[in-house]
Amino acid sequence: MEAHDGTEDWRAQTPQFQPRSRSAVTKQQVAGGIRIAEQRRRRRLAGEATERRRKTKRDGPRMPCLNVSTNVNLEGVDTSAVLAEASKSVANIIGKPEAYVLVVLKGSVPMAFGGTQEPAAYGELVSIGGLNPDVNKKLSAGIASILESKLSIPKSRFYLKFHDSKAHPAQEHAQCLHALHQE
Repeated sequence: MEAHDGTEDWRAQTPQFQPRSRSAVTKQQVAGGIRIAEQRRRRRLAGEATERRRKTKRDGPRMPCLNVSTNVNLEGVDTSAVLAEASKSVANIIGKPEAYVLVVLKGSVPMAFGGTQEPAAYGELVSIGGLNPDVNKKLSAGIASILESKLSIPKSRFYLKFHDSKAHPAQEHAQCLHALHQE
């Protein structure tokens, strides 16, 4: 016969040592599982957000963006007409939908051009593709015409800098065009 020390009986009578069926899951175990699942979901979402930020930095802006600064005071000026014409012009010349074009206009910016503070403007246009020397000339001429007609800025007192963010790294430096549209 086997020796019996009584340990087996004690374990059989204690609930924590009772074998559980699959359906006998405690509330703590459920809550723990939910916490773990939530932590995993948060990590996954954080990873996706990080990848989106990384991709956005890598790819650059997703739309053509025209940023114009001028020393002209814009009080009393119909800026919505300037913005609308510039937006339409950029979209038509680059060949992208106007819905993707962003135009920013800043006035009363201290600025000297050629040693004088007469009306002048400086612009930067960033786009993913669509820019080349021909397009740049047309954009420069179009924006200069809008600024001359709406803000009385002579075409000869306007710089427009272009940056194609999809250009080959060797060409990635921005080119600065000064009145290429003038004859």
